[in-house]
Amino acid sequence: MSETERDLRDWPHEQTVYLTLDFECDFGTALSENRYGAVEHVDRLVDLLETHGVPLTTFVQTELLQVKPDVVETLQTSQTEVAFHPHSHTHRPRSETSIGTELTRSTERYVEFFGEQPTGYRFPNGNITPADYELLADHGYRFDASVFPSWRPNHFDNTDLPTRPHVLPDVGLVEIPFTVYADSVRIPTALSYVRVLGKPFAVLLERRPPRTLIFNVHMHDLVTPPSYSELSPLYKTIYARNDHGFELLDRFLRRSRQAGYAFETLDGLADSLQPNGTDYSR
Repeated sequence: MSETERDLRDWPHEQTVYLTLDFECDFGTALSENRYGAVEHVDRLVDLLETHGVPLTTFVQTELLQVKPDVVETLQTSQTEVAFHPHSHTHRPRSETSIGTELTRSTERYVEFFGEQPTGYRFPNGNITPADYELLADHGYRFDASVFPSWRPNHFDNTDLPTRPHVLPDVGLVEIPFTVYADSVRIPTALSYVRVLGKPFAVLLERRPPRTLIFNVHMHDLVTPPSYSELSPLYKTIYARNDHGFELLDRFLRRSRQAGYAFETLDGLADSLQPNGTDYSR
């Protein structure tokens, strides 16, 4: 067994929070057309991060780099560390051709904007297949962070997938799945789930949090943009619950600090699991 395999078996090592942001269009694919109202409030998020001294891993929908470059620059110039990676978010029907085109376009936009090659990627709605991993490897990515090892009606049933980061030896990538509360309670540790499930889940995360967790947020978890009026009745009901996202995130970060948690980026985690860019396909 390699050192990395032992590290993965023993993970997590320390109390750590990896705060991630899906910096994307309002409400993901719940709207028929992309709207970008929520991202206009990114300065408030930056203030919160700077107050708590928390680094952020951002998966940015690369369309934002063209239509709203100023909001991306607001994150770039914050006083805390922000690691950026491309994030695909498309309304087109899924096919191998469309995914390959989307990945290529997202990577090109990222390189044009940031002037460097990205190392991590996130597909929308946890929708990734073995063929997608091969595409990521072909584009030079080192890790993916797309998988929800849980169940979501009409989207996925990944309850048989690993809940911990793991190496994919056939393609030389690390998969860093979204954290779920526990193997037996596969609720993702994400602000959207805190809002939907309310106080019981929030209290559970406060009193008995996982030792290490990836805590994910969207800007539309933090504020309610005008495009809320375009949602279907079902989604309106979902996003109307516990509509005080910034307060919930502030409380989570403060309580995590008080409990002795460190804060890191996914880049550091990927580097520790795949040192020196090791190619595990060999």
